[in-house]
Amino acid sequence: MRLTKFIAILLLVTGFGLSSSLAQNFSESYKFLKAVKELKYQDIKMAIEKGVNINTRDYDDQTTALIKAVRMKEAPLAKYLLGNGAKPDLVGKDGKTALVIAAEFGDRALVAILLEFKADIDLADNNGTTPLIAAVYANNRRVAKLLLKAGADFTLEDYSGRTALQHAIDDKRRRLEIILKDAGATQ
Repeated sequence: MRLTKFIAILLLVTGFGLSSSLAQNFSESYKFLKAVKELKYQDIKMAIEKGVNINTRDYDDQTTALIKAVRMKEAPLAKYLLGNGAKPDLVGKDGKTALVIAAEFGDRALVAILLEFKADIDLADNNGTTPLIAAVYANNRRVAKLLLKAGADFTLEDYSGRTALQHAIDDKRRRLEIILKDAGATQ
C-alpha cells in the first residue's frame, strides 16, 4: 500500500512533467498568496526578493495578489505590489480588474494608486462594467470625478446597453448625473 502511494506521488511530480523545482515554485506561490491574504508583510517582501511570480494566481478564484490587496482595501500593499511589477489589468475568475473592484468599493485612494500605475481606465469586467460605471453603482462622486479627470470614456456601455449616465439617471443619482453631464455625457 505504501509503495502504491509512493508511486502515485512520483507520477504526479515526474510523470506530468513537473520537476521538483517547479513543484517548489508552486509551493512558493501558495506561500506568497497566503502571506498576502494574512497581511504578513515580511513574508511578502521576502517572497518578492526571492523572485516569486508577483502575478501568480490563486488556484480557486484566479485572483492575483494585487486583486486580493484591493479586495482587502489595503492601499499600501497594493502600491508595494504595483511598485514591484504587479500587472494592474489582470482579472480574476469574475473578470474584474483591480480598478473595477476599487471603484465598486468607492475607494478613491486605491483608484488613484491604480491610475498612477497605468491601470486601463476603461477595461470592463465580464458584464461590461467599466470602472466609471462601477463608481456610479457605488454612488461615489469623488471616484467618478477622479476617473473622468483621468480620461474615463463616459460613452462606453455595459452589456445591458447603458452608459454611466444612464445608470445614474435610472438609479436616481442626481449629483452623479450632473457630474457626468458636466463632463460632456449626453443621453
